[in-house]
Amino acid sequence: MARLRRQQKRNSLPALSRPAGSSEATGQQTDLIALLRKRRDPIRRAWVAELTRRGLFKGLSPEEAEAESVTVYDALVECLETGRYHSAQAYGQDMAERDVFRGIGAKQVIGRLLVLRDVCGRELHQATRGRTADLIRALDVYEPVIDRILTIVAMAFLQERERAVGRGREQLGALVEAGMVLTAERSLEAVLQRIVEVACRLLGARYGAVGVLDAEGGLGQFITTGISDEAKARIGHLPVGKGILGVLVREGKPLRLRDLSRDPRAHGFPPNHPPMHSFLGVPIISKGRLFGNLYLTEKQDAEEFSKEDEKLAVTLAAQAAIAIENASLYEEVQRSYDELKRSQHLLVRQEKLASLGRLAAGLAHELNNPLSSVAGFAEALARRLPGGGPTDVGEMQEYLTLIQEEVSRAAAIVRRLLDFARQREPAFGLVDLQGVVGSAVGFVQRQASLANQRIVVSRFPEGSRVHADAQMLQQMFLNLLTNALDAIEGGGEVRIAARHVGELGRGAEEPRRRAAREDDSISGAPLPLGSSAPMRFLEVTVSDTGIGIPAENLPRVFDPFFTTKEVGKGTGLGLAICQSIVEQHRGTIEVHSEGLGKGTAVTVSLPLAQATT
Repeated sequence: MARLRRQQKRNSLPALSRPAGSSEATGQQTDLIALLRKRRDPIRRAWVAELTRRGLFKGLSPEEAEAESVTVYDALVECLETGRYHSAQAYGQDMAERDVFRGIGAKQVIGRLLVLRDVCGRELHQATRGRTADLIRALDVYEPVIDRILTIVAMAFLQERERAVGRGREQLGALVEAGMVLTAERSLEAVLQRIVEVACRLLGARYGAVGVLDAEGGLGQFITTGISDEAKARIGHLPVGKGILGVLVREGKPLRLRDLSRDPRAHGFPPNHPPMHSFLGVPIISKGRLFGNLYLTEKQDAEEFSKEDEKLAVTLAAQAAIAIENASLYEEVQRSYDELKRSQHLLVRQEKLASLGRLAAGLAHELNNPLSSVAGFAEALARRLPGGGPTDVGEMQEYLTLIQEEVSRAAAIVRRLLDFARQREPAFGLVDLQGVVGSAVGFVQRQASLANQRIVVSRFPEGSRVHADAQMLQQMFLNLLTNALDAIEGGGEVRIAARHVGELGRGAEEPRRRAAREDDSISGAPLPLGSSAPMRFLEVTVSDTGIGIPAENLPRVFDPFFTTKEVGKGTGLGLAICQSIVEQHRGTIEVHSEGLGKGTAVTVSLPLAQATT
């Protein structure tokens, strides 16, 4: 008996050999707790070693693993001692939120507690040293407690995972909606405003902001939501990136604070600034560089932003970066388009000035005739004035009428030239194309006659009206006429003919033409009224009997600055400008030539204005 007591004392579990009695259960519990407290560190070390060997601490840092072992072991002892499971429930909730967020599975969570149960069971075996009755009594006290803790933890984990799945579905839907909202915006400033509004709605924040970095690394833009314009005016200047905001600018990684006002890095708020406590900030990385940061404060339904909120904000920031890249690309393309449009207008203006130069010589001859007549009639009048010769009032009246007619003729010539040279915005309206062609012919008719060149204009079909800018079409036909006259130097003929054609049978270029007409990105003439009906087109062909175009040059005739004329006789912009004008009118232009010495034909096709009732 003395030897048994010495063995029980040595094994530190003396009560396990007590005889049965009314206080036996309480004694067994007290002795078990005493054993677990005394063997706390060896049991914990054995437990941690086994968990590490099995990989059940995966996803936890060494510090977190150590803290986990202390928390779980102490909760087990407390539950044995008090019969209450508050500490186990608190552990289960904290563990579930952490492990579900990190993607740790139920097998790993429950496996940790199963290993603890086995380690403690081996310790009880060691303490009883084969005394089966004592071991059974100890296990009767221990196993119900550890099994209940296992159940509590497993239920907490499964419930949290179910909640996380539900939140995940909601957040996924919200992120998809946010993506649709963000990608619908094209202006960069509008995209930034929508980012901060969507973030506040998704994460339940009262205030939000996007800070955009400038070239020096400070905050160049600060776009907010949740603060009224009046409040902004009272606060004064925008933040420049100091304090907590500066921490994100410098470190470029997420920052989550329970109370930013208590953080030693905070610089405080300016006067009239609303109070802010909970804080979440994440970087926005665009094209591999830090574009700015997303800031959220004052979590509405909790005291602070959670790790899950942080993860969602990081995902949203990545989505926002794509929207920012798209908006930046759109603005860059828009700037390029605007610059191209300005360049195109300059080219059109340059070609118009070149055309004016070519017209000047012909108009000089045309103006010379009425001016010579005016001078002659004025001289005749001077001779008939008193002292200059016999006066006939009727004859003087006739001379004055002729002078007025010639002056009007000269004024009309100058007016046509000024109208052509005047720079103005395009004005699309209903235009009679035969009148436009006739006006263009009028500019070069005199010059062609002097060069023994003939211009023949066939009568246009009835209803040859289009939606167009008359001056732009006049410039186009003038360019075509000038090119044709240049090609028949030394005499020849230019013919202009027109016909109406239907939608079908317009040649192999029909698909390309239709695309040009339907492309809404082309800024030009509106589609004709009633455009849902089959469209008809007016084809105008300007043909000449000139030198023609070699086959190898035909593919290049619309290239800007391509010309085969002598230096000083052309810029090579004529046909390129004509093509631009035709496309703005949703039409097409084609050049045909059978080769050198066989002339050239240029066909312009424009949608006819359909009659309305």
